[in-house]
Amino acid sequence: MVTFTLLGDYNRLVDIVEFVKSYPIKEFVKGEMLLGEGEQTETVLIIREGAVKVYSVDDSGGERLLWLSGRYDIIPTENLLSPLTTAHYFYTAFSDGSAYIVSKKDLLDASIKDNGVMLQVARGMSEHNDDLLARIDTIGQTNLRSRVLFMLHNISTKFSSAAIVELHEIGLNLTHQDIADMVHSTREATSVILKQLQDEGFIDYSRLTFTVYCEKISSEINTPQ
Repeated sequence: MVTFTLLGDYNRLVDIVEFVKSYPIKEFVKGEMLLGEGEQTETVLIIREGAVKVYSVDDSGGERLLWLSGRYDIIPTENLLSPLTTAHYFYTAFSDGSAYIVSKKDLLDASIKDNGVMLQVARGMSEHNDDLLARIDTIGQTNLRSRVLFMLHNISTKFSSAAIVELHEIGLNLTHQDIADMVHSTREATSVILKQLQDEGFIDYSRLTFTVYCEKISSEINTPQ
């Protein structure tokens, strides 16, 4: 996903915002399939609002949640700078939202002609790379507790700059199974860890809410063990 961060940096984004708003908007509802693995497409979706989950399907038909795309992420990213037009993963709306439908060729042409657009695409690709490295770091943690802490911190800070993030309020209704998929564990084991983290004050959740205390988690994960 190519991310054009809006928080506190709007003036540097006028070029890309002006560019995309001339394109048609697709409204989507939670659970709607936006793009399937192997599907051919000459367009990309640039998320206007809402979240989209990116996942693969294993041999038994189970979903493996890979990451979540948010505002101004471009999907699919995997073939943005290549001649390939086939999607490698599945993209399904994780919440209600909308996206601009943009010709891939138009976006690349605009990047060549306008240094501002090119800079923002390059910056977004760099941020996407950071996201992937963070995911690798998360999966590489030696214990499940660390993996869950890293994942919740990464997701929360990707979608919000607040010190305390209420995931449901920003449209991220993560289930225990979603979290388990993202840290490569079982739902049962992940639920035990989530309860421990709630008792320790890192998170707070109920059936209707899920609050992440990002500053407290940041202090924990940045403290040498």
